[in-house]
Amino acid sequence: MREPRSIIFYAWAGLTAQSVLAVTMIVFVLAGAARQRDAMASFHGRVQAVQAANLVMLADFLEAQHAARGYQATGDAGLLRAYHSEQGQFRQALSQARRLAWSGVLGAVQTEERSARLAFLADDQAAAAPAGSAGAARLYARASAITGAFTGQAARLQRYLAHGAVTAEGQPLLGVGLGWSAAILAAGLLLPMIAMAAGLGWVSGPLQAAMTAVRGRALGDSEVRAFAGGPADVRDVATSFNLLADESDRDRSREQNRARLQAGIRRASMRIHEHLRGHVILKEAVIAVREHLVADFVWVGVVSGDRLNVARGDPNAWGQVTDYAGELTGDSVEWIRGIYRHRTSYLVPDLRDSAAEDIPAEARKPLLDLGAASLLLTAFGAGQELLGCLALARADANHPWTQPEIEAVESLAGDIGRALEHARLYESEERLVAELKTLDRAKTSFLASASHDLRTPLTSIIGYVELMADGDAGQVSPAQAKMLDAMSRNSRRLTKMIEDMLTISKIELGAFTSRLRPVDLAGLVQAATDVIRPTALRGGIGFEVSCPGHGLVVDGDAEQLDRLLENLLSNAVKYTPRGGRVGLAVTAADDQAVLTVADTGIGIPKADQASLFTRFFRASNAVAAEIQGSGLGLSIVRTIVTNHHGELSVESAQDQGTTVTVRIPLHGDDQAAGPG
Repeated sequence: MREPRSIIFYAWAGLTAQSVLAVTMIVFVLAGAARQRDAMASFHGRVQAVQAANLVMLADFLEAQHAARGYQATGDAGLLRAYHSEQGQFRQALSQARRLAWSGVLGAVQTEERSARLAFLADDQAAAAPAGSAGAARLYARASAITGAFTGQAARLQRYLAHGAVTAEGQPLLGVGLGWSAAILAAGLLLPMIAMAAGLGWVSGPLQAAMTAVRGRALGDSEVRAFAGGPADVRDVATSFNLLADESDRDRSREQNRARLQAGIRRASMRIHEHLRGHVILKEAVIAVREHLVADFVWVGVVSGDRLNVARGDPNAWGQVTDYAGELTGDSVEWIRGIYRHRTSYLVPDLRDSAAEDIPAEARKPLLDLGAASLLLTAFGAGQELLGCLALARADANHPWTQPEIEAVESLAGDIGRALEHARLYESEERLVAELKTLDRAKTSFLASASHDLRTPLTSIIGYVELMADGDAGQVSPAQAKMLDAMSRNSRRLTKMIEDMLTISKIELGAFTSRLRPVDLAGLVQAATDVIRPTALRGGIGFEVSCPGHGLVVDGDAEQLDRLLENLLSNAVKYTPRGGRVGLAVTAADDQAVLTVADTGIGIPKADQASLFTRFFRASNAVAAEIQGSGLGLSIVRTIVTNHHGELSVESAQDQGTTVTVRIPLHGDDQAAGPG
């Protein structure tokens, strides 16, 4: 098969051919011109030769006629012989003229020949007739007349040869030469143009097709291909374009497959991270493999100590031991740990090949027994700790694992490792929370028991102190009365603390409920202020109360609302220094009873306000001022407000005082009463 040539080759070949054609054309034109020149020179020589022969023939004819006339006049036999000699020379000149003549003058020569023959015939007849006879005279006269015609014909031929022969006979010869020269020139010009047009058509067609294919490809037509024709380099361009297009299609297909796999794995990852149980995570992972990858066998293994528990990854028969399932130990686990340390997948295209001999026998043999041909194994874990592995196998060795599939499995394995680590932490936290809840219940139970056990003897102590203060056990001196008063105050403070602890215990145990019924809030306010007012007066604190006498009936638990009022008022008095003020205002607004306790005390730092209602929490400035307290009052208040379907808010600024606002629905609102 002839090897294809390039455009450059054909361009040089065309240039060479055109050069050869031009040289050949020049040679042909020059040769034609030389030949035409030779032909014209030969023609001119022939004309001159015919002229000379015609003149000789005319001279011989005239000499013969002159000799005949002399013989007529003198009868001299010598003249008759001269006549016959000249007649023979005439015939020789006539033969020469006929040989040299061409078609254009041959007729004139033949005309002269006929005239001369008639004249010689008349002369011969006259010479044969009796000398001086009338018949001879007539014949001589006829010969003379023919001689005149002959000379006229010779003169006309001579003039034609001298002037008209070149024009009449040379022009066609010159025209033929010019015609051939023109034909050669035309061929020399037209042939390159025709060849160039054919070459351009031969080259431009495939080039235009290639450009159209490139534009179509740029506009997104993935099916377009270039026509491979024309010179070799144009074919190479078209072939290269087609190869690039095919490779681009393969790349696009791989990217689409990679994008599809990655999208599926991302969705699977989201499902995996929704679960916090290890077995559910593994099940979701295997479902993802079955949905998005082609695998004949799927296994998932989880490390437990020095063992790897392996289960068949079939979500439709999860937990059933089918095909290869069991435990891997010893070298197998260390082999998988080595794979995990390198953070790469282990890929074996053919399990029967010698390259698969590094797989431990206890793992390789079951795979071969099942008919698995290729293996893809990816380990997963958390940090440096191996948690398990994901193994996929195919029975067809001619169906290799692609890079997008390997990347998808590695991404899925990473998600499994992270999800299992989260699940493990969650399970650990669950156990810790359960333990803490157990401890908290024990603590709450202990506090409830301790509070109950402490309240009985404390009540007895308070009763005996009151009896002694009243003098029932004998006269009490002023010093003793002062000591008894201190014992009574501290006993009551201890009683309140025990009550708070008992209340908190009930709240934590879920036993602190509110039995809601219509309650006149104004009566509760009066009772609470009567208890707090003496303490405020002893501390030099102004105490103001604004409350209507009636009309503030709420659905509430009277005992708990009384506890709320006492806690808020006692806190306000406790944290307000001498000379300050404490105010209590109760109003109705928007079908709610609004209870506001405001003081000008030490206030609460802004940084502490977020933790105000946390049990046992106390503001940093109160601790610094060594003001006694348990940190339970506001926590109890919030629980009571919540039980009454109310709202609680606190506004405070350090060293500027605190305002606590409680809103409780008035009786008659559509509020559901129930336990808190």
